[in-house]
Amino acid sequence: MSKLLLDEKPLLIIPSLAKKLGLNESIILQQIHYWLQISDHTYEGYKWMYNTYDKWAEQFPWWSKATIRRLIIKMEKLGIIVTGNFNKMKMDKTKWYRINYEALDDMSSPCAQNEQSRCSKLAVEEPSLSTTIPESTTEITSDNKKEEATSAVYHFFEQNGFGTISPYIAESIHNWIRDLSEELVIEAMKTAVENNSRNWRYVSAVLKDWSVKKIKTVKEVRAAQMAFRKRQSHNRKGNKIRKELMPDWLKEGEAEVKETKPSQQMSTEQFEREREELLQRIRNYKEKPK
Repeated sequence: MSKLLLDEKPLLIIPSLAKKLGLNESIILQQIHYWLQISDHTYEGYKWMYNTYDKWAEQFPWWSKATIRRLIIKMEKLGIIVTGNFNKMKMDKTKWYRINYEALDDMSSPCAQNEQSRCSKLAVEEPSLSTTIPESTTEITSDNKKEEATSAVYHFFEQNGFGTISPYIAESIHNWIRDLSEELVIEAMKTAVENNSRNWRYVSAVLKDWSVKKIKTVKEVRAAQMAFRKRQSHNRKGNKIRKELMPDWLKEGEAEVKETKPSQQMSTEQFEREREELLQRIRNYKEKPK
């Protein structure tokens, strides 16, 4: 037996739907239909589910994001898929989806007649599409927590002069919250504010540094910052001492002495004169205003 033949639950696609809409489009539509059955997000009298193209690509790894985008846009134009934005922050461009079952019904799809039909029950009872993407189920059940975390970061971003949250920045924020935490993302933005560098590039650089150093908590950030300040203070003191002990003019004087030939004789009068000149230079240096 081949491991590629029915060792896991197959994708359930109604042949008549694939004939009317297309096989690839039907796979995506069936997936949206499945998540709508278990979604608890209701807006404008309809159930909705949301996803990013990156997440769609995880669910359909045999397609590129460009292919998935093209298929979804095609069904949007046909009026079968309806998209919206119900994110707490409107600049968050994560798309929300619902199915226009009336439009699907006009195509005489067996599954579009009624959400409580046998096909709908089969889609929920046999979650074939969900068996290969268990993370999506977790994502839906934890939507509220993730939305609250993201909203807190967005709120800090907007209230502290970082500018507009573009779709690119929103995606980057989501990724950093996932990789580190909401607390560390906000802490990185606080660091940017303290250094008067209110831009996302600076924040990303801080987060990347913490990630490389395997910093996971705000407490660890505080400890690292304190250690850095101590090193800076120590270096400043060390540089000051060295400068006081070895000023530039003294270095030049030493160089001049080294260049003097050992065989060169110096009279007592000449020695006393140069000694007095050197002492005068030292007095002038000490009296020089700082």
